[in-house]
Amino acid sequence: MNRSVMTRTGLCGVTAVAALLTLAPPAGADTAAFLDGLEPVYTSLSREQLLNAGSISCAILDSGQPAPVAVQTLYREMGIALATGNDIVAAAALHLGC
Repeated sequence: MNRSVMTRTGLCGVTAVAALLTLAPPAGADTAAFLDGLEPVYTSLSREQLLNAGSISCAILDSGQPAPVAVQTLYREMGIALATGNDIVAAAALHLGC
């Protein structure tokens, strides 16, 4: 694979992640309940990081992908441990209306 193709592919990935990170929670979202369940447990993640992870999770779930894809994406893109990602994806599905 030549460098220009790899660079374009990398840029597309960065653009997609940036777009996902700017997503707001869905209109029917209960962000307070989402955060209430996660913030006391995952104190190393900021409120903004948790909300971003929830938004990414919802975008993936809403696109028809299964939860393990969302968990892997949180791990790959945000460095969130798989067990933590599993809890975030479950909380997003429950409280953010995905």
